[in-house]
Amino acid sequence: MATLTAYEEQRLKNIERNRQLLADFDINKARDDLLEIPTTPMPSAVKIKKDTKTRTPIAKRKKPVVQRPQRKSSRLRGIEAPAIELNADDQIETTSNDDQQQALDENTTDSIDEFWDGKLIKPDDYFDQATREKAIRTNGRFTGWVNPELIQKYQFELSAQEAWEKNGGGKFSYKDPLGTGTKRKPARNSARAIAQMMFKKNPNMYFYRHNEPGVEQWTGDWTEEEKDLFMKIAREHGCGDKWGLFASYIPHRVGYQCSNYYRSVILPTGMVFDDNYEYTPSGKPFYVGSHRPRSS
Repeated sequence: MATLTAYEEQRLKNIERNRQLLADFDINKARDDLLEIPTTPMPSAVKIKKDTKTRTPIAKRKKPVVQRPQRKSSRLRGIEAPAIELNADDQIETTSNDDQQQALDENTTDSIDEFWDGKLIKPDDYFDQATREKAIRTNGRFTGWVNPELIQKYQFELSAQEAWEKNGGGKFSYKDPLGTGTKRKPARNSARAIAQMMFKKNPNMYFYRHNEPGVEQWTGDWTEEEKDLFMKIAREHGCGDKWGLFASYIPHRVGYQCSNYYRSVILPTGMVFDDNYEYTPSGKPFYVGSHRPRSS
């Protein structure tokens, strides 16, 4: 069997933890119990006397109440949790004395969240000690500027304020991203064209949708080298916003790709603990910050 990567090992750990949560919730037993509960039949239609003056019903029929089963964890019931094994095709298999335990994969997260009480879990409470010790911690803010190599190559200004003021100035707003004084909101399909015009004036907006001029944009899965570079930048400058500036350090990737990779891979595997995100029992990160997450 091929050696598992660190990402795959963390994925297996998350699946094992999810399986344990699934066992603790005893979801399968709760579902079976729920299906076995007979519902109270609806009473036949009856005539309701009405006040002859107001024409309002004198009495209202009560809706039948369905009693929900009480959940009891398999741990309390003395059921041994199933073991996780990999078969020859690197697929997850489970072994258990209880026929109710099923093979676990990514779909088990939906079953866990189905019985979720809505309370989110902080990263330090969700991940194990090894993950906590390795994680990069951030307040959700990128503190850097454009990649110094690009600053030297294209003669960018040394701060966002200088870049804005020395390249036309004006007052920025989402309805007037160019700062021209026009208060008409641009069409959605013009966002890329507007970003193209902001190369020197607002590099964060430019690199959110564009690579360095002449550099091809890559799509698809990220390589290990790209992941390592992502983590290096996060460790040095933080991460969580200003994804255009962040992406200027990663050739062939633009800001929205970095943002998507952050929320779909980095946060769920616990490589970064962001103060603005907490987790569902299945490991889905939810934004809990005081401000809406900024894409550019």
